Amino acid sequence: MKTEKMIRLAAVTLTLCAATAGCHRTPQNTTHLTSVRPGMTDPAADYKDNSKSLNGDPGTGIAATDRNFDNWPADRATFRDQTVFFDYDKANVRPSEVSKLERVASEMKSSHAGKALRIEGHCDERGTEEYNRSLGERRAQSVRETLVRLGMDASMIQTITMGEERPAVPGHEEAAWSKNRRGELLLLSPPTGTAQGGTQ
Repeated sequence: MKTEKMIRLAAVTLTLCAATAGCHRTPQNTTHLTSVRPGMTDPAADYKDNSKSLNGDPGTGIAATDRNFDNWPADRATFRDQTVFFDYDKANVRPSEVSKLERVASEMKSSHAGKALRIEGHCDERGTEEYNRSLGERRAQSVRETLVRLGMDASMIQTITMGEERPAVPGHEEAAWSKNRRGELLLLSPPTGTAQGGTQ
């Protein structure tokens, strides 16, 4: 009887350790994932498949975009300095990062009319794959919500999650992790020969 209890306890302990440790995985295409509902208790509960576009969150009142920007060329350089960094295990935009998004919103309205924005949500390597994809989704959505509040057209903002698969800095310590918890902003331009702002 005691042996059975010890075996069960060991199995539970191993399962919990495996669930929290994470492991190395091959990067996957994560362009379209389901969104996370506000207040959900299991961050991975809504990670079902990769068939739904992550562009709107019903809890925020910000409508999802129905535009397809997949063939719009992406420019990472324009807003590289406006990458938004997050606290550990958090998805809210820090007050110190808001000024970056104010600049992005201003430039999108003045210098980049007719262009769109893609927000990539990234995480550090800690946690499970599902948890980090979910957290990346919430981070991308948080940046999108802030930009919409700053006057950007919600229909011109696409959000995706990269989870932990594309670290900006290699390493297994806080110096690297703090740079990998981020939201990157990519400027999207209409393909050559199409009307500015047209649905593709």
